Amino acid sequence: MPFSPPWNVTAAHIQAGIDRPPWLEWKDFQRLLKRKAALDESKDILPFFKSRQNLSLFLATYFPMIRNADLYAHEYPIYGDFKADLVVGDSSMHSYMLVEFENASSDSIFKKRRSKATPEWASRFEYAFSQIVDWLWKLDDMRSTADFAHAFGDRNAKFQGIIVIGKDMRLDVQEESRLKWRIDKVIVNSNFVTCVSFNELLSDLNFRLTNYYRV
Repeated sequence: MPFSPPWNVTAAHIQAGIDRPPWLEWKDFQRLLKRKAALDESKDILPFFKSRQNLSLFLATYFPMIRNADLYAHEYPIYGDFKADLVVGDSSMHSYMLVEFENASSDSIFKKRRSKATPEWASRFEYAFSQIVDWLWKLDDMRSTADFAHAFGDRNAKFQGIIVIGKDMRLDVQEESRLKWRIDKVIVNSNFVTCVSFNELLSDLNFRLTNYYRV
């Protein structure tokens, strides 16, 4: 049976053809972050984004190769072996953002240990990064197949990963530097893997909506 990619097709513009105005989802997101000190991935985060197309599409703005996010799918199956929490794409540019959501807490990226002065990378962050590495490996492994070309429009399709993780972390200067260095320097088969906290996501959304769309 031919592979059928599970894309949802959006209107040409991120704000066009949607069920709810972007500013309503923005307010929903603000309330979500204020309501609880920590958010669980499966109970709080995944259901929230699944029901909000605008916020899901907004994650494409972190990938410069995406000009017009017109495709998206939650729980996108990657050839039976893996499943991405969310994939957002530009069908004309053949560029796709692979999104891994994780929990939102103050120690989601770094964990302090009593026996060590320097915090360690948290297991949730390491797991998320490894997830994206596996997705990129599998996609590259399937690149020469007809199914790949059918799903992504071109066998030279481009990908970038993003980990959305952590909330109210208040990282010190050294941890900020460690995280930035890892994001800037660790490239997976020519693909960048970036990271934003839920606070940063809200801040970036606030900036774009207020400066570009006058919300």
